[in-house]
Amino acid sequence: MRKKGYVYLLILAFLLTFCTPGPVIATGNFPDISTHWGKDSIVSLASAGYISGYPDGTFKPDKTVSQAEFITVLISCMGITPTDTTTQYFNDTSEHWALGSINEAVKRRILIPSEYSNAFRPNSGLKRSQAAAMMVRALGKEESKEAIPFTDLADVQKSYYRGFINTAFDLKLLKGYPDGKFKPYEYITRAQMCTVILNFMEINAQAPVDSWQPPVDNSLTGSTLTSIAIGDEVFDLNFTPVYFKTDFTNTRIYSLNYNNDYITVNSRYRFFLDSAINNPDIVVYNNCYGVDKFLVSGNKLVAYPSYHKVDSISHGNLKYQSDFVKLYINATYTEKYLGDMEILDATTVKINGKTYDLNKDKITIELGSDFYDITRIDFGSTETLVRTVPTDKVIIKGIDIRDIAAIFSDDKSLDLERIDKIEFIIDGEHYSLSNVIIDASGNFTVRQETFAPEDVDMIVDNNYYKIDYLKIYKDKFYFYCTSSESDYWVRLNKVYVDTNQIKILKDNTAYDIDQVLVVKRNVVRIKGKQYDIDSTFKCMYRDDVYDIDRIDYDNTLDCITIIGTKTQDSYWANQPSKYVFFENDYKYQDGATDDVNIYADRKWLNFDQIMVTDPAHFTYNGKTYNMIGALVRIGKVDFEIIDTAWQGRNRVLNIYLQKI
Repeated sequence: MRKKGYVYLLILAFLLTFCTPGPVIATGNFPDISTHWGKDSIVSLASAGYISGYPDGTFKPDKTVSQAEFITVLISCMGITPTDTTTQYFNDTSEHWALGSINEAVKRRILIPSEYSNAFRPNSGLKRSQAAAMMVRALGKEESKEAIPFTDLADVQKSYYRGFINTAFDLKLLKGYPDGKFKPYEYITRAQMCTVILNFMEINAQAPVDSWQPPVDNSLTGSTLTSIAIGDEVFDLNFTPVYFKTDFTNTRIYSLNYNNDYITVNSRYRFFLDSAINNPDIVVYNNCYGVDKFLVSGNKLVAYPSYHKVDSISHGNLKYQSDFVKLYINATYTEKYLGDMEILDATTVKINGKTYDLNKDKITIELGSDFYDITRIDFGSTETLVRTVPTDKVIIKGIDIRDIAAIFSDDKSLDLERIDKIEFIIDGEHYSLSNVIIDASGNFTVRQETFAPEDVDMIVDNNYYKIDYLKIYKDKFYFYCTSSESDYWVRLNKVYVDTNQIKILKDNTAYDIDQVLVVKRNVVRIKGKQYDIDSTFKCMYRDDVYDIDRIDYDNTLDCITIIGTKTQDSYWANQPSKYVFFENDYKYQDGATDDVNIYADRKWLNFDQIMVTDPAHFTYNGKTYNMIGALVRIGKVDFEIIDTAWQGRNRVLNIYLQKI
């Protein structure tokens, strides 16, 4: 059975080497995995020549795996040799190195082209939800309609692949996180790919798992071990409670039986000796030791520890499991836990590969509703004490107006007693006050993503404010803002976008949103004329063009709302991606920066205010102007446009100037 497992690893080794671009280096001494959670499996496979690193000697375990790389590994580990390198199911894969594997995946319905709008984006990162769908389909399994109670169930339910996520979880292809979240939109890393591909191969081949967890035949039990040695400490199993820990679960050891190259635990589970992978941690009292390998000496099981953590922490009459104690670094919100912290010495710890000095860095834990800074760690074979002192809140969740001390705008303070509602717009999404997390450094966290204050807009009773910065003092927030216009936002397909970046298109003319009056649903007035919305209307946001299905004004949100369908309108989609200005055939200015203006409608305009209908014409405010002969000002120098021309296929418009 174990030999069969190594065959799977050998296959995986070939695949990972194949999917890594460029020359690689086979070595187990990768400098970037010494404290990585996947170190044991990576080192073991690399030392045996099964996987390789990069030319600089690193493995890059946290590098995101692309969709093409994952598909290539998945197809290959199924024993399939791609043969079709001519069919094109997507419009962006015809010359891609993984075309054969992508085509095989489509033929076997692992990939469904309609789910990707004909653009696969093979070099983009692979999300956990996508990996779940690909592996479940490859196994020929169906979607599960039974919802698993993830703590981020709302995000899972939003995913197109939610049924596949449930099945993948049931099959143990992918697991959730310690806080109960699945994180469907998080990207898969190289280290994670090793784990999930091995899980897939075991299920696909109907092979038992080579680890200490699966049940084994009781007849395999042999000589008995009575103690465990960790470093220079020996613990008698008859007198000291010792636990094996896997997947956040501690199992007390009542019996250990030695049989050649493996150990049987409690006459039920087994794991192999002299192995650098799949070793459980050992927990003695509140000490948790990672294990590089196990050996047997006499009647002792000898563990070679790789790190030391605390398994639990006591505070008052309560005891907390470290894997579920939130940890914050230098007053910043993180998705880290006390169980991620390795202890190097009394004042030095390592968290996710980075070392911190407790004398200089603020390492804070959350126990119940209180916060404590770790000041020192006192080692002990029977008990390791984590010394703490109380501190102010590092983060505040479930915020309400009572948590705000002041909101300053334009040197004035808002009257908090007269405020009914506070909301935020973050990355185009709308959040209530209670749905954001703000840490003591002033950062906002939503969807497990962190945003600086200046990237957040605040709505106070339908009045808009740009947040310049904020601070927390004695668990209260102080906001410093700049007021904005009430028409600052348009809601396009339920996402808030800046009005300066959206235009309404009608009869080859572009109008700024402030030129459009929404009379009622799907009825607008432009320049004194009223229109019913039909197929001649479109809207353009950045470089994307949409057919307008519905336009309305939402009095509750106090903004225009648009529901649209993205279209491939060649006329409007071909706006210049860049302007390059020439004088006497020499490049004078690369790009239309803020100091580059064009004259129209009796004023100087930025180039992002105009729409180019063709190289010889542009529109502004519903009027068409000649490009040839128009005036351009760059800095303080005035020019006349004497010619224009498209450059290549990248929508670069060259503008030829003559100084006035």
